[in-house]
Amino acid sequence: MRKSKRGRRGLAPVLALALAAGLLAGCSQSGGDASAADTEAAGEAAGTENEDTQAAGTEAAGSEASEGDGAESARDTLIIATANETPSVTTNLHNAVAGNYLNTMTHNGLFKMDENMNPVPDLVESYENTSDTEWIFHLKQGVLFHNGQELKAEDVKASLELCKESPEVSQYGISTGTIEVVDDYTVKITTDGPQSGLLADLTHHGNYILPADLIESGHDFNEEPIGTGPYKLVEWKRAESLEFEAFEDYFDGAAPIKHVIWKIIPEGSSRTMALEAGEVDMIIEVETTDMNRISETEGLTLYSSQGTSHNYMTINNEIAPFNNKDFRKAIAAAIDKAAIVQVALNGDGTPVDAMVPDCFPGTTAENAPTYDPEQAKAYLEASGLDPAECGFSIICSDDTKLRAGQVIQSSLKENLGIDVELESMDLATYLDVTMTGDYEAAIGGYTSSSLLAYIQGVYHSNSIDASNLTRTNVPEVDELIEAIQAALDPEENEALVTEFCKVINEECPQVPLYMKNNTRAYDSDLQGFNCTAGGTTYYNLFSWGN
Repeated sequence: MRKSKRGRRGLAPVLALALAAGLLAGCSQSGGDASAADTEAAGEAAGTENEDTQAAGTEAAGSEASEGDGAESARDTLIIATANETPSVTTNLHNAVAGNYLNTMTHNGLFKMDENMNPVPDLVESYENTSDTEWIFHLKQGVLFHNGQELKAEDVKASLELCKESPEVSQYGISTGTIEVVDDYTVKITTDGPQSGLLADLTHHGNYILPADLIESGHDFNEEPIGTGPYKLVEWKRAESLEFEAFEDYFDGAAPIKHVIWKIIPEGSSRTMALEAGEVDMIIEVETTDMNRISETEGLTLYSSQGTSHNYMTINNEIAPFNNKDFRKAIAAAIDKAAIVQVALNGDGTPVDAMVPDCFPGTTAENAPTYDPEQAKAYLEASGLDPAECGFSIICSDDTKLRAGQVIQSSLKENLGIDVELESMDLATYLDVTMTGDYEAAIGGYTSSSLLAYIQGVYHSNSIDASNLTRTNVPEVDELIEAIQAALDPEENEALVTEFCKVINEECPQVPLYMKNNTRAYDSDLQGFNCTAGGTTYYNLFSWGN
């Protein structure tokens, strides 16, 4: 067991140390064009059973992990605890945070996001933007897939076109237009009009590159993912763990830590205890009630920094009473969001009113309902609805969301006389019912590294039956999103963002709750820790200290 440090002050010194070490400072109003690690934060769900063990190296990784407790032989293994199992290890059949974490280990895109949330070349050696609609990309040569094939331009074309055809991620393929192979290492993209979000879209896991011949043959990438990434999947034990081993022929150099194991531990305090006992080395979703305890424990480091995760109560706008705008405004104004941040997050977040993340240029909360019980009653009266007939159920898929739901339940009963039931649901079922519209309300969220990608995913009608869980279908909203995408001039783009925010805030399609920090806890001997504001971590940069 690790020792508790009674003399430490708690979170503040840990954050100062983390920031002093050069870690990402969070989402900045001065940020430029950003990359899209956009994922449905509450949409992680158990995937179909994967019985393929891909046995090479499996037993070795498992035995090293089992020795645990800091044993010398475990220093080439990193064990990560996560609350949520990925719905899939494919790149194109999900849009979930849990899946994005793993896709980034096993695959690469033409671009990736840097620590400042700017898209930078990954598989691309160089590129030219020859006009508003024409882009030429020159690929790195000698890049190998896990099966030994060299990556070529045909693979890029096939992968980007696969993204377009896959409903879960197709929103990130709209910008790529027509894709042409110029030669083995050159790709030309001609966009359908100016596309301000092209490079950001190319960082999304839906556009990660797969072998063209395997795509054509119908290869099951969920059973055997093949990418160019720094790690290869060794084994997936459903609801238990996923094991990876370093790809020694990785084009950017083999990862120092040779084995990475993700353990699925849904309960927050159990993750904390596993970290304290040395059974795991890192926690992705830190239980907020344990943050101070972790920060005071010798040998552990707590990292918390502002992120882009926008969390909300998503509501189905297609059904009554949520198809009534005044009713939506009434519940938005009746919920005490500051109380939610304290009760659900132990203060590890910021209450928000705006319908979009407030950390991007041009965003505003103008026209958004704020917490005001008297105004909430006025909205309800304007709706013409009887509160006794407006009760509904809120899906809560983890403990944090359940605590948030309890505050919502209390606020709506006290301020509007509306009865709310809380429904606990596993993540697989949550994903099914919310994406198909078979629900009333749910606690969820969306993480993005660009505002354009966020609004395309959450509000454009093209994303209904995917990440547009509110099922918003408003022509003016779609038109403004498309105008933002076409605006290459930064000032024009920012002005359109502001206009869009005013419109979507007035529409009030969901109930914003809070912006959550990216919070991680890990063994202090782990070096090279990194986490972008969008929540992406490059695990191949980690190493163990002496």
